[in-house]
Amino acid sequence: MTEQDTAPTPGGGTAPAARTPVVISDPQAIRALAHEARLEALEELFASQSTRTATELASRCGLTPSAMSYHLRALEKYGFVERSPSEGDGRERRWKAAGYSLLVNSLNHSPASKQAFIDVQLNTFRDRIMKEVARREAEDQRAREAAERAVAAAREGDAALAGEVGPSGLEGQAGAPGRRRPPVLSTGMVFVNAEQRAEFQRRLTALIDEFEELNPASERSVDAERVYYLVSVLADAVPEPR
Repeated sequence: MTEQDTAPTPGGGTAPAARTPVVISDPQAIRALAHEARLEALEELFASQSTRTATELASRCGLTPSAMSYHLRALEKYGFVERSPSEGDGRERRWKAAGYSLLVNSLNHSPASKQAFIDVQLNTFRDRIMKEVARREAEDQRAREAAERAVAAAREGDAALAGEVGPSGLEGQAGAPGRRRPPVLSTGMVFVNAEQRAEFQRRLTALIDEFEELNPASERSVDAERVYYLVSVLADAVPEPR
């Protein structure tokens, strides 16, 4: 049975749409995902539920448009993406996700395919974490330099430059050292029984769904601001008795 729901459509309205996932179970299809640029393109298309050209996706993935076109054709071969009807002057083909979500149904295949898929996923997120760490460090450095200039200006009586630091100082301002910010990475453990674990997962999924529906597809442009998340709820692996 297909779950019926409403999905964002260009123009800001909503229209009935089948929230049918693209289910991946074929080992070759899983291996086809073991490429950072392909996962980035898929994430963009499935999350936005909008069309993108190879040029737009290439700008997100750091590739040339011709290289991205090659990857899109490979993803099309396995049914992950589809060619969209021409829009505008139709000079460049547009692509869209083949479904509402992407689901890896089984990793019960060769160890190599499982390892490759997991490695690419984790490496991609590792790169994003390191970029965010570097961004915060640069932000903090700029804040420190601004504070040093303001202090020096105050000593020299330069009121205009000293105004870089307001009456409340740097605390709470963007880039201020010590400012409370969301953690770059947070891990932990909770003690729950099977029923509580199911509820924990349900609430996480509901929260993600709520925020995914906040902005219509018309506002999910290739230049729109976005936040990445990685969620994994794992049961405790009890060692087998020797």
